[in-house]
Amino acid sequence: MDIEYNISARILAKGGTVKIPADEILGGVRPADFTADALAAYCCEVSSRNACKVYAWLDREEYGNANVFNGGSDYEVVNEECILVICENGEEILRERTNHWNGKINEIL
Repeated sequence: MDIEYNISARILAKGGTVKIPADEILGGVRPADFTADALAAYCCEVSSRNACKVYAWLDREEYGNANVFNGGSDYEVVNEECILVICENGEEILRERTNHWNGKINEIL
């Protein structure tokens, strides 16, 4: 089974939106060891430092064989965990964990 991680953040400042790459967010930590608490702490720190709203998210997808109706199997996502954190001026205003992306993330992607 393969596991894929997507980690990113966006700073929503008055001067425009700035994307923060995964390497900067992780700070040397392996994606598998990065927790929701670490993501929230990073998000709040960046929003406090920049005095603005920051969105941060982590998506963990497990790929494996999934049965299909024709009796065969496809290699696809069999389990997904999505974590979204929103902080504004250093305060956490939302943290949610779902098994799929929802419309809240679409406004910044």
